[in-house]
Amino acid sequence: MLLQFNITIPPALVGIAALFFALLLLMRVPIAISKAADPLLGNMSLFFIPAIVAIVNYIDLILAYPLALFLSIVVSTLLSLAITAWLSQRLMHMLTPKDVNTAQPPNKAS
Repeated sequence: MLLQFNITIPPALVGIAALFFALLLLMRVPIAISKAADPLLGNMSLFFIPAIVAIVNYIDLILAYPLALFLSIVVSTLLSLAITAWLSQRLMHMLTPKDVNTAQPPNKAS
């Protein structure tokens, strides 16, 4: 039996997914994409301004539920930090050699 869902996917999301999979297949970032991305990444904080300004539209909601908003922000932040720390520790153990102490330093010529 085929289930049919009426879910629309934004074209921008489809494009990002296509770019992601293309970069995975290439296993490198082309120079043109790198040159285009560097200025955007350098000014990433500017992308948050519309979201911060939009908070003014919801000031009545913020004043109505300050404790719930505060707790949800704190809990979600702590949860994301914990998951990120756990995942980075797992990945670092995969990348580093197991016996680091057995490596001998190179001989220095006097």
